[in-house]
Amino acid sequence: MDKNQEEILKKNLEEFYELAEFAFGKEKYNAAAALYYKALVEICDLVLLKEVNKIGANHNERFRMLELHKPELYDTARKLFRFYRDSYSKQISKIIVESMRKNVEESKRMV
Repeated sequence: MDKNQEEILKKNLEEFYELAEFAFGKEKYNAAAALYYKALVEICDLVLLKEVNKIGANHNERFRMLELHKPELYDTARKLFRFYRDSYSKQISKIIVESMRKNVEESKRMV
């Protein structure tokens, strides 16, 4: 496993999660949704790096790899991806962001 890549992913996870929490606290739910999802992507990549020593180059590749190697994380990432996309063109509610936050917190336990 590439330790440098692992450290980058961990720092990105920390940064995205911290900024998501800040946005959530400021009731900036669209920003929080996007940032929670980005934190989840870092979790996915960390898990894949540990499991198969490779990370997805894009969302489709990441989804395929997760489906094969970590189906429970795949289900979470696939379910939340819609809200991530919606955060660019729709208003995201506090309830949705709370759900995303909970899913990301649970997924963090895998790393």
